[in-house]
Amino acid sequence: MIKLPQLPEGREMRLLGTAPTIEYRAADGAAQEPEAFVGQAIVCGVRSEVLGGPGFRFVEIIDPHALDEADYSNVEGVFNHNSDVLLGHTRSGTLVLTRTSDGGLSYRIPYDPLDPDHVRVMRKIVRGDVVGSSFMFITASGGSEWDNEQTPDGGDLYVRTVSKIATVYDVCPVTSPAYSDATAASRSLTSFQQEHPKPLAGPCPDMLAREMELASF
Repeated sequence: MIKLPQLPEGREMRLLGTAPTIEYRAADGAAQEPEAFVGQAIVCGVRSEVLGGPGFRFVEIIDPHALDEADYSNVEGVFNHNSDVLLGHTRSGTLVLTRTSDGGLSYRIPYDPLDPDHVRVMRKIVRGDVVGSSFMFITASGGSEWDNEQTPDGGDLYVRTVSKIATVYDVCPVTSPAYSDATAASRSLTSFQQEHPKPLAGPCPDMLAREMELASF
């Protein structure tokens, strides 16, 4: 079981991207050598898997313009959101981030055969142990809206649209799909309901907070 890091207030982690691949350089008459880890950390315009837990289930959509004013100038490329396994950084140019045609964010980390962490992560990608790409971010104030839907079993499924991301802190290959912290999202929903008196169907904020508290035990 991978232990998730404790997040500073307001920060969230999401597994929304594609599994990274290895980019190889051409080599005449010899085995190809790894050149870079490449992947897409943020995919826009599509629904995420169902996030959250008992009493608070939601899906999330990143708007194609959510990154237009975001700060992603000081981003770490790490493994499983573990800063001790640093693969690259935008400051040094060992992590290159590029906006994609869907408005998302792709990453490229030049492969360093002298870095043991690079070698280990490369082997995990080649073996198929890495299931996707994740990112850590904070939503700008007022940068998300909520709606809700009825599920076939009569429950409530919240739909969160993130329209403005303030800062991206890291992007990373991950081996577990469970990178979804609902705490900040729950606070975001409560704030949205307070600012928009017309209530969404479903549990009230106090009940929601209590259900999440009970579910954490």
